[in-house]
Amino acid sequence: MTGIPGFLPVNPNLCNVWNVRTYYGSVKNVSLPIIPMKRPMTWLILASVALSLSAGFVPAFAADNPFSDVPVSSPNAQAIRELKAENVLQGYADGTFKPGASINRAELLKIILEARADGAAVAGSACFPDVQGQWYAKYVCAAKSEGIVAGYDDGFFRPEKAVSFAEAAKIFSLAYKQQIRDASGEWYAGFIRALESSNAIPTSIDGLTEPLNRGDMAEMMWRLKKGVTDQPSKGYMNVKYPAVKVNLASDKVQVASSCTDLQAFSVELHSTTGGWGRGGGVMKEMLNAQDATAPTAAPAPTESGAGGSDGDYSRTNVQVEGVDEADIVKSDGTYLYIVSRNKVRIVKAVPGNTMKEMGSIFDGDSNFSPAELYIDGNRLVVVGSSWSQTDPAVMEKRIGGIIPPYWNPSLAQVRIFNVADKAKPVLERKVSFEGSSVSTRMIGHKLYFVVNQPMRWLPQPLTKPTDADVLPSFQDSRTGDASAPVVRCGEVMILPHVPSPEYLTVAVIDTASPSTEVQRETVLGNAQNIYASLQNLYVATTQWVYYWNSGVEDSIKAPDDGNYEKTNLYRFAFTADGIELKAQGSVPGHILNQFSMDEHENTFRIATTKGELWNEQRPATNNLYVLNQSLETAGKIEDIAPGERIYSVRFMGDRAYMVTFRNTDPLFVISTADPRNPRILGQLKIPGYSDYLHPYDENHLIGFGKDTEESKDRADFAWYQGMKLAVFDVTDVANPREMHKEIIGDRGTDSPLLSNHKALLFDKERNLLAFPVTVYEISESEKAKNDPGSYGQPVFQGAYVYDFTLSGGFKLKGTISHFTQDQMQKMGDVWYGLGRDIQRIVRLGSSLLTVSEAVVQSNTLSTLNKEGSVEFSDIDDQVYPCGRGVPCAVPMRAE
Repeated sequence: MTGIPGFLPVNPNLCNVWNVRTYYGSVKNVSLPIIPMKRPMTWLILASVALSLSAGFVPAFAADNPFSDVPVSSPNAQAIRELKAENVLQGYADGTFKPGASINRAELLKIILEARADGAAVAGSACFPDVQGQWYAKYVCAAKSEGIVAGYDDGFFRPEKAVSFAEAAKIFSLAYKQQIRDASGEWYAGFIRALESSNAIPTSIDGLTEPLNRGDMAEMMWRLKKGVTDQPSKGYMNVKYPAVKVNLASDKVQVASSCTDLQAFSVELHSTTGGWGRGGGVMKEMLNAQDATAPTAAPAPTESGAGGSDGDYSRTNVQVEGVDEADIVKSDGTYLYIVSRNKVRIVKAVPGNTMKEMGSIFDGDSNFSPAELYIDGNRLVVVGSSWSQTDPAVMEKRIGGIIPPYWNPSLAQVRIFNVADKAKPVLERKVSFEGSSVSTRMIGHKLYFVVNQPMRWLPQPLTKPTDADVLPSFQDSRTGDASAPVVRCGEVMILPHVPSPEYLTVAVIDTASPSTEVQRETVLGNAQNIYASLQNLYVATTQWVYYWNSGVEDSIKAPDDGNYEKTNLYRFAFTADGIELKAQGSVPGHILNQFSMDEHENTFRIATTKGELWNEQRPATNNLYVLNQSLETAGKIEDIAPGERIYSVRFMGDRAYMVTFRNTDPLFVISTADPRNPRILGQLKIPGYSDYLHPYDENHLIGFGKDTEESKDRADFAWYQGMKLAVFDVTDVANPREMHKEIIGDRGTDSPLLSNHKALLFDKERNLLAFPVTVYEISESEKAKNDPGSYGQPVFQGAYVYDFTLSGGFKLKGTISHFTQDQMQKMGDVWYGLGRDIQRIVRLGSSLLTVSEAVVQSNTLSTLNKEGSVEFSDIDDQVYPCGRGVPCAVPMRAE
C-alpha cells in the first residue's frame, strides 16, 4: 500500500486491520495505517479516512476485489467481480486478470460455453482442420453444431486469432439467444443490433475490427448473462462509424452534433439492402420540460373563402371541424377550383345556367403536377410536385461525377396564387422542399406541410460534409428561389432507433402573408399518415421488423409480442410562430388510415391491427390504445376480433366505433371515458362491412362499405357484393342495431367514397346525402347460376343523391351522370374512363354541382334538373384505359 487517494503516502509496514463497512455494504477487514500521534491533526486525518470508508468511499485496494489489476474504479470491475464469484472467470497465476489483453476465438468459446446455465453438452473434435486434437476442439465443435460459429470461407476456424468485436457480436448474440432482426447486407449488422437492443455494447468499444479485450468480454457476458440493461452502452452506428458523436443507443431524442452524424446514416442506409436497427419504444419522458397538459398557442380557425352565395355552400368533408384538408375540388361559394388533367381550372358556377370556365393555371407547365387545393379568400393554395436538376459541379464534389439516382430530385411544392382576378391568377409565392408530400392540413391561414425525403446516396463519404451535402434542399421565392438546406445539421433531431430513417420535415406556411418566413422542423424519422387537432399534429408511420432464425434453435426467433410491426408516432404542438416536436412513442400493429387516430381531452387514441389474415401462426388481432400527451400508453384493449382486420374506425366523444371483417361485420362500441380502462360496451354482427363511418349525431352513424355473401364452401370466407349503406343506432350501447340499409348494384360496384371520405357530400339540415358511384349489375341469366363470385357489367357512373332522414332512411332522390347513353353502351365488362367519371359533388346555394375531369355540371337541388354545364375543350371523348391518369373503377377481389 502506498497511500490513500487524496492523502500523503504512508509506510506499508505500519498497518493494522479495522472492521469497516465497505462500498458493497458488508463488513470487511480493511488495512488502515497506524500513524504515530505527534499532532492532534493526525487523528483528524485518520478519522476522516474511516468516515470516508463508512460513507461509501471505495478505495482502490478493497479486499474483495479479486484481481490486483482491476481496481474498483474500473468500468468493468463489477462485471469481473461477479463473474469471478461464480467461477465463470479465472485470472492469471500472478493474481492479475489483464483486462486490456485481447482474447482469441477459442478462449472466448470456452468461457461462454462453460458459463452457460443450461448444462448443454460440450463435445466434438474434428469440425475444422485446425482444431482437431486440440484442447479447445470440443468447445469449437459444440459451437459449430449449435450454429454459433461457422468458420471462414476457406474451411478453417483460426482458433488462435484475436476475436474482433464484430465476430464476438455474432458469438454472444447466438449463444445468448438474442432476437436477431433481418439485416441483409453486412453479415455482422443483425448481431450487433441485437446487442444494442440489450444495451450490451460497452462504451469502450471503438470499432468493428478492433480486437475484443478481456475486460469488455467480461462486461458483455455479464450484461447478457444477468440481463443488465442499465449500464452506459453504444449503438451499432457508433461502433461502425466511430466519428459519430451522438450516442445512438440512447432512448431519448437527440440533436445531431454535426453533419458527420447525419452522413453516417446516409452511408449506412445505402450500404445495405435490409432494414435498420431495433424499433423505437415509447419514450418515457417529454422532449422538453414543459407540462404535457399545458395549453399550446394553437392557431385560431377562420372561415376560408368569400363567395357570392353568402357562405351558403358545402365544404370538403373533413375529419376534425376547423381543420381543413386539401382536395381536388374547392369552392368559395361562387367559383369552383378544380384539379383536372395536370391543370387547375377556375369555373364560375353561379348562376348554374351561365356557367363558364374563367381560366386555368399551369397550361404548358410540364415541370409541375398539381395534386390538391385550398382556397383562402382570394388566395388559391396549390399543393403538388415538381423536380429540379442538380448542379453538375455539386455532383462532382459529392461523388466524383457519377450520376446518382437523385440527379433530378423530386420536389414537394406549394404555389400560392392571388385569384382576385379569376381570369389572370398571379403567382405570389412558391415554396419547394426536396422530397415528397405526405399530407397537409390548414387551420386559419396556416398551412401545415409534411414532407418525407430519403437520405442522399453518398458512396464516397466526405471528410467535412456540409449542410448542403447531406440535407434536403429548400427553396422559397420570398428569398429569390435560391436553394438552401432545409435546416442546419445541428438542428436536426435524431429519434431513437428509427428504422430506415428519412428526413421528416414539418413546415408551416402563412398563406395570408407572402413575406412571413416558413417555419421548419426536421427530424430523422419518417411518415405515412397524419392526424391534426386544433392543438397538435400527429405523424404516424408503420415499422415492419423482420426476424430471422439461424436455422438452429426456434428460441432464437422473436416472440410473438407485437414487435413484428409497430406504429411509430410523433406529436408536434402548434405554437404561436410555428410548430415544435414534443413527444415520440409507439404502439404495436399498423393503422388503417387517418381515422384510426384521434385526440380527445389530452389523450391520444389509436386503433391498430397486428398480424395477417392469412398467417395461422400470427393471425390478425385488433387493438385500441389510449396514450397520454407524452405518447405513453395509459390504457388499452388488445386481441379484439381475432382472425379479422380493421376496415374502419370512428371516434366520437369518449367512444370509439370499430368495424372488423373477415366474413361478417362486427361493429364494436368501445368506451374510452376512463383512459386507463377502455372497455367494449357492445357489438353488432351483420353481413357486409363498412369502409367509412360518418357521424350523424351522438347516437347514430352511417356506414359506407360493401355487402357480402358468405361462402358455402369455406367458413372463413365471404364474397364482396354491391355497395352497402347502413345506419347504426348505438343509443343502447350494449345492443347496437342496424336501423336502415341500402344495397347498390352487384359485385363490382364501387365508389371513391370507400377509399376517400372527401367524396361524400352530407348536409344534415337539408337531409342531403350524395356520392359518386360506378354501378355493376349481373344479368338475370347469370344470377340464375347462383355464383356469388360473378361480376356484373357496368351500367352507370355518376352521382347517387339521397333524401336521408333518421326515421325514413335512404330514399333515392335521383342520379346524375356525365355520360351519354351512347357512351354507356360502348362499355364492356370492365369500366373505362373518358374523363367523365364524377369525382366530387358540391352544393352551392340551391344548386348541386358535379365535377369530373372533363365536365362540370349544375343541377337544381330540388328536382335534379340540369341547369347548365361546362365541358373542357381540351379533353375529348377518347377511351382511355385504366392506368393513364384517368380515374376508373376496377373489379375488386374477394378477401
